[in-house]
Amino acid sequence: MKLLHHKSWFLVVALAILVVKITGCALMEEGAVLGLRKYADKRTVNKLPAIPVSQDAMQVEIVFIERPVSDPLLGSILWNEIDEVGAIELMDQENLNQNGFRVGHVSSVPPMALQTLLGLKSHLGGVGKQDESLLLSGRRLMLRSGVPTDIQTSGFYDKCSLQLFDEEAEGQLEMKEFEQARCVMRVKAHKVQDGWARLEFIPEMHYGAQQLRRTPTNIGWQLENRQNTTPLYNQKFEVTLNVGEMTVITATENVAPDSAGHLFFRGEESKSDIQKILVVRLANMSKMDAVRTK
Repeated sequence: MKLLHHKSWFLVVALAILVVKITGCALMEEGAVLGLRKYADKRTVNKLPAIPVSQDAMQVEIVFIERPVSDPLLGSILWNEIDEVGAIELMDQENLNQNGFRVGHVSSVPPMALQTLLGLKSHLGGVGKQDESLLLSGRRLMLRSGVPTDIQTSGFYDKCSLQLFDEEAEGQLEMKEFEQARCVMRVKAHKVQDGWARLEFIPEMHYGAQQLRRTPTNIGWQLENRQNTTPLYNQKFEVTLNVGEMTVITATENVAPDSAGHLFFRGEESKSDIQKILVVRLANMSKMDAVRTK
């Protein structure tokens, strides 16, 4: 009886070991399928699938240049080498100029004056100590065709007046008042063909307190925490760029204090002696490799 008892005990232990081995193998195989461990062959490692990149994505570089209004590089030295005529339609150009905006087109090899401005640092000859805080600042965005993005061009105004010249209304002037306002360029990039994109610019005034508001989007109306918005549709313009080319947007010389160009690219009080230049460059439209996660 004792011998039989010992045999039964050994049989139970053997069965338990066999179950553990089978279960352990199954768990390890499951873990391998879920990507939780490496396979026995260390040369092969499971990876998550690649994240696809939208085929209509465009890479846009946005750069702001701030210079004293008296800087000679902001005048004819710069604009004699920038194409204003071919940048936008003539009627749009005249309307923009009447409201204080100046827009130009630049090839992939920028003129020397613009190269100098784009290479500015905080310490340069001809810049006084009071202007040493002026910096070149920029960012790079990935845009999908037809999806807008906002570029804020001004600081906040407690109160401001905007005088608009409307050429379609026989040159009548319209005055608008805003509180807690800021100036924003809404930009949409549309892919035309490989290597070419059309950039649409709509100047907007954002004003009032931030609160939840119904906002139209590509997927319908949504609630967004934002200010009131007044688009200046009569100031809308479009620029077509090849990869590497850029558009330059700023205020006209001797711009009127209440004009849109002054509010967007100059400012008030101590800031009124500083002029901003917005440079938007179409950096890339080529097919990009998918991004993989580790």
